[in-house]
Amino acid sequence: MSILGVLYLFVLSDQEKLAAARRYAAATRLGDAAAYAAGTEPDAVAWHNFDGAEAGPERTARTLRWLHATAPDVTWTDIAVTPTANGFVWQALMAGTAPAGVFSVHTCMVVTLSSRGLVTRTDEYLDPAALSVLHN
Repeated sequence: MSILGVLYLFVLSDQEKLAAARRYAAATRLGDAAAYAAGTEPDAVAWHNFDGAEAGPERTARTLRWLHATAPDVTWTDIAVTPTANGFVWQALMAGTAPAGVFSVHTCMVVTLSSRGLVTRTDEYLDPAALSVLHN
């Protein structure tokens, strides 16, 4: 927005960032692909530390549905949720039971938000070896 020739950027408050984090975590915890999609920009990407791949919202939603189908009792226990200059960081312990056994893995999501408070990018960090029971 420009007023008298001065450009003003719309900046989200920490409260708005934390509200977006709550919506993101709730959609993840419920495996709610529609809520996840509603909280992301159409061109959002999720990057994974374990394979270097970027996935769009549709693939991310499919993975979320698959995770909940494979481990119906999957949970995320918050360790920390911290607003950042561009979004938030969500650190959690993800745990559940898969057909091949129990898993527990620390996760860290570095999330960038648009000026509308929607996710534009997620950098996901976790140890995939801890999730091997999901693939057996």
